[in-house]
Amino acid sequence: MAYPNPITLKFSILLIVMLAFEARETISFHKVTIAIINDIAPQPTSTNIIVHCKSKDDDIGFHTLMFGESYMFSFKPAILPWIQTLFFCSFTWSGSPYRHYLDIYVQDRDFCNTCNWKIP
Repeated sequence: MAYPNPITLKFSILLIVMLAFEARETISFHKVTIAIINDIAPQPTSTNIIVHCKSKDDDIGFHTLMFGESYMFSFKPAILPWIQTLFFCSFTWSGSPYRHYLDIYVQDRDFCNTCNWKIP
């Protein structure tokens, strides 16, 4: 009678656990929505902001928002405890010589299903 190799058995158990977590994420884990609103008060003319958001894995791209407009995107945060979802955005607008950065979503900091951000 042959006995299974202990390394093969451990690898098989690890693979089953990882697949179970992946299936749980795609079936039942909640979705987070980020809303960014341009609230920069109009000077003599309205101030448009250019927003560029991304994470380690996803680049949401550049979006131009006029005063009062909003931009929204959604994602599913990580479910494994050693992996944390992080989205960060840069903001630029005329009248400011700098590129401003903000961690728009940090999984262990933000517990919202819809996170609203006004850029004043």
